[in-house]
Amino acid sequence: MKLFEPSPSINYKLITVVYSLCSVLAVVLYTLEVTVFRSYLQPDSTAKESMKELAESTQGLYLIFIPFIPCLLWSLTVLSKVKKEPVVMEEKSKDD
Repeated sequence: MKLFEPSPSINYKLITVVYSLCSVLAVVLYTLEVTVFRSYLQPDSTAKESMKELAESTQGLYLIFIPFIPCLLWSLTVLSKVKKEPVVMEEKSKDD
């Protein structure tokens, strides 16, 4: 399966870093929604109107970044193959 075979012209370290940052952002947004903003969404909440509006506007925002988590797993898999066979990757790029 070529999906998990690294390409010599792609920097998988950079891809892994970007996917990691977006995955962390997904976890942070989910944690904020569950722990902090949930109390502002209660109907009997005496919170300020601005905090209630902020809680409503950020509700479900983490769903945008959730797909980066499986992408991170994929990039880690490919990156591990790149690290195991660095000489083979260099030879492939010279042949092309």
